[in-house]
Amino acid sequence: MVGTVITAHVLKQKGYDLYLFPMNSNALRQLCYVTPRSQENPTEVQRLLSPVRAKEIGEYIKEETSLLPNAIVVSLTQEVKISPTGNDKQVVIQFPSEKGKYAYVLDGQHRLAGFEYSDGIEFDLPVVALHNVDDHLRGKVFADINSKQVKVTDVQLLELYYQIRELPSEEAATMDVVHRLAKDADSPMNNKIKVLDDDKGCWVTNRHMKMCLGPHTESGGTIYGKNPATQAHIIKEFLKGVAKVWPEAWGNNSDYMLTRAMGIEIIMSIFGAAKHRCDLNEGRQYTAETFQRQLAPLKECNIEIPGGGKIPLTWARGPFGPLSNKAGKVLIQKQLVNFLRHADEEK
Repeated sequence: MVGTVITAHVLKQKGYDLYLFPMNSNALRQLCYVTPRSQENPTEVQRLLSPVRAKEIGEYIKEETSLLPNAIVVSLTQEVKISPTGNDKQVVIQFPSEKGKYAYVLDGQHRLAGFEYSDGIEFDLPVVALHNVDDHLRGKVFADINSKQVKVTDVQLLELYYQIRELPSEEAATMDVVHRLAKDADSPMNNKIKVLDDDKGCWVTNRHMKMCLGPHTESGGTIYGKNPATQAHIIKEFLKGVAKVWPEAWGNNSDYMLTRAMGIEIIMSIFGAAKHRCDLNEGRQYTAETFQRQLAPLKECNIEIPGGGKIPLTWARGPFGPLSNKAGKVLIQKQLVNFLRHADEEK
């Protein structure tokens, strides 16, 4: 039986020959194999396959503009024949058959497995191959690939997806608000939201701010349906009101938690309750002054902590620091919302 035959380009690195060639994803899967490192095979190099990750990649492959430009890296077994051509930069690679365990996957097993969940979509992939190398080199290549790569930051990824318009429409609109808060001169968070990796002196990241705003700006939110400019204006006035209520805690003061990620998350969680009070008591006027008046009851608020005791809502780092975990933030959020609601009832 005549096996798969391909022409490959020769790459020379540190005295080794590497072979670069394209291959259809379906044909490549028929030739590749993985033996994960496990109790049964403790000397192997590859990790266990994650079906969840493979399914995620399968969904990505089905997207209209999805591309997989990174090379699949494999180690060809000795059964695979490498023959020279008249060109010293090219060789012919011959596999014994069209199916079999002839190419051990060093990098890209989840990309290959993703095609099992792509609803039949297949396309060409770049492949870089080593041939008949020992276990030491095979293990070193795997370890180097997985230890030397630096993951792109969440800040940069979110900005890129926003820039190329790949975010869902509601999330993109929320990012419009994030950018207005970060860049507009009249914003109390001007230059305080990290939107570039080299931004300094910021209080929160773009991702964290988007998470804080989404419940209010997207479906079901208190200002959903308004355009991003209007949403940003209302949020700016709310934050100006917050700064007026707690002027000593607002700003680059390390003694307070209000303008740290924890404080921004908590204060934005009560935006809906504050806006509701403006609707009831301020004729739907959303200014720094109206928000200041409707947030004023919180100035006298005390947070009840587990195990007994209370701490005043001063945002001082000492007492609030231990409550910066998820449970602590939820505890504070619920009490502040309830305090504002009771203030409405008393009126």
